[in-house]
Amino acid sequence: MSNSARPFRFGSFVRSTGGGHLAPACCLLLFLVWVLPAVASAAQADATRAPSTVYGASPVLTPGAITVHPYGQMQQSDNLDDYDAAPAASIADPLEPWNRFWFHFNDIFYLYIAKPAYDAWVFITPRQIRSGLKNFFSNALFPMRFINNILQFRFMEAGVEFGRFFINTITSLGFADVAKGKKTIVPVDPSGEDFGQTLGRWGIGHGFYVIWPFIGPSSARDSIGRAGDCFTDPFFYVYPWELATSSEMALRFNALGDVLPLYEDLNNAAVDPYIAMREAYVNFRNAQVQH
Repeated sequence: MSNSARPFRFGSFVRSTGGGHLAPACCLLLFLVWVLPAVASAAQADATRAPSTVYGASPVLTPGAITVHPYGQMQQSDNLDDYDAAPAASIADPLEPWNRFWFHFNDIFYLYIAKPAYDAWVFITPRQIRSGLKNFFSNALFPMRFINNILQFRFMEAGVEFGRFFINTITSLGFADVAKGKKTIVPVDPSGEDFGQTLGRWGIGHGFYVIWPFIGPSSARDSIGRAGDCFTDPFFYVYPWELATSSEMALRFNALGDVLPLYEDLNNAAVDPYIAMREAYVNFRNAQVQH
C-alpha cells in the first residue's frame, strides 16, 4: 500500500516528527484553545458597550457649559429668541389703524415732498442764512421754555433761559447763538421745556398713542400740551393769522435738517418702522421728562 493510502496514527506522527518538535506544537495548540474563547467573549461584550467606553472616555465639560431641560420644562431664564412673540408696547395704542394710516401718509409726505424740497432749499440757501433763521426761531420760542420751567418749579433753569435770551437778543436779535457754549449755573436741555413735559413732571402719564398728519407722533398728554404751547408761542399773537402761520411754517421747514436724518435712519433700520417710531418717541419723551 502506498503512503497516501495509510490511515493517520498519532503515535507514528510523534515518532516521525521526533520528540524535540512535539513540545512547542502542543504548547501552541493548548494556548489557542485557552485564549480564543476569551477573545470571542470579550468581543461580544464590547459590541454591547457605548463607543465612548471602548475608544476612550467622553470629554468633560465645564459646569454650566450646556444645560438640557426636558421637553415642556424650559425655564423662563433660558435666553432664547422667540420670534413669534410681538414686543410689548410701552404705551397704549387703541387707535392703531388710524395711526398706521397717518404714519404712511406722513412717511410719503416727508420722504417724497418735504425732503426733496428741503434739499433744494439747502442747495440754494447759504449755510449762514439757514443757521441764522434757525437761531432766530429758537430764540423767539423763549417764552415757551421760560414759562414751562417756572411751572415745573425749575427756577434756576428758568434763569439760564432768560440769560441766554437776553444775550442773544441784545447782541444779534437772536440770529446768532452767542450764549452757546457759555458755562451756566445748571445744565439746560437745548431743546427746552414744553407744556407736555410739564404735565409729565406733574405725574400725568402718556395716555394713548396718536399720530397727527404733518405733525407726527404724539400722545394724549402731549396733544394737550401742544394746545397749551400755543398760548406761549409768540407767533400765536401775530396778526393777521395768515402771516403768523406762514412765518412759523417757514421757520419750522428750515429746521427740518435736525429731523429728516434721524427719521430716515430709524425708518430704514427697523423691521416695522411704525413700532420703532412709537417706541422711540415714548422713550425720548420719557427721557425729556426725567432729566
